[in-house]
Amino acid sequence: MLDDPSLVPAVVEESLRMFPAFAHFGRTATKDTELHGQTIHKGDKVVMWYPSSNRDETRYEDPDRFDVTRNPEHQAFGAGGRHFCLGTALARLELRVLIEETLARYPEMEIEGSPQFVESPFANQLKTLPVRLRPAA
Repeated sequence: MLDDPSLVPAVVEESLRMFPAFAHFGRTATKDTELHGQTIHKGDKVVMWYPSSNRDETRYEDPDRFDVTRNPEHQAFGAGGRHFCLGTALARLELRVLIEETLARYPEMEIEGSPQFVESPFANQLKTLPVRLRPAA
């Protein structure tokens, strides 16, 4: 990305695909339907697991690999309709600016240690990610 800043938007999208902020959302089925051979009745409680849907092997080749050339359609902000996140544009802008400014200031950033995740059944976030920041020469 240092050599090609035009990749930053793709990095944002691939990051959202692999690491959505929320683990799941529950919903209530509004009508009878069938999904991959499973009958869902009106009134049934259903849960969408974002990390799982965003790593579906039937949709993504090598889904556990971070690939900025993938240009994914993902579920990080919901699946559209009335449950689509209103903050999508702002979140993408914040992530793009964060990545651009961090790389401009610390082009030789390195991971220094193991990431630790928040212990939560709802959040899909890092608690800590130790890094070494080296400023531009």
